[in-house]
Amino acid sequence: MASLKPDVVLVVKSLNRLETVRALEQLGIPVYATDPHTVNDVITSMKENFRSAGADDAGARLDEKLEGRLAAVHEKLNGVPVKRVLFAVWTEPLISVGRKTFIADVLEHAGATSVVESKQGLATIQSGRGGATAAGVSVFASSHSETVKNDVEALAAKPAWSAMDAVKKRKIAIVSDAINRPGPRIVDAVEELARQLHPELFTEKN
Repeated sequence: MASLKPDVVLVVKSLNRLETVRALEQLGIPVYATDPHTVNDVITSMKENFRSAGADDAGARLDEKLEGRLAAVHEKLNGVPVKRVLFAVWTEPLISVGRKTFIADVLEHAGATSVVESKQGLATIQSGRGGATAAGVSVFASSHSETVKNDVEALAAKPAWSAMDAVKKRKIAIVSDAINRPGPRIVDAVEELARQLHPELFTEKN
């Protein structure tokens, strides 16, 4: 990383290790840290990144564009009952996200709510616990959807998964890995997930 001679390194407190930040600082490389817990936090942090780079106008344009796309999704979802979902961060053991994470907030923006009540960033779900069995849809992040579908078939026989209504009925949503990263594509993830959870609202009209 140092050999690339960056002007600044962007880090996320929940994803990057403190030791890495300190090592960069000791090498004299500036570090800009963010700690987003909501989609709006992610958008704000990007705007601040542009400002720190002296590109305020570009940041303002991106901010306006992303906010407009979110508003369009919210308009379609207005008054629609939310879907109860389980977002799978890891399958064995089954790990999901807590309430105060930007991924959980992506679910909210997409017309869903996590069945996991944990206040921790990540929560391990035991078989039959954590409200996982009540999830109407299981959400996975992957750029290889067919691989996930095959994995679900294998997971359906495992204790932590077999009791889930979503798995029994194969109610699965697969979104891109953009949902895991606090960058501009986070809005892509909101749109993508909203379409899968509420397809009737996003049918193209001729």
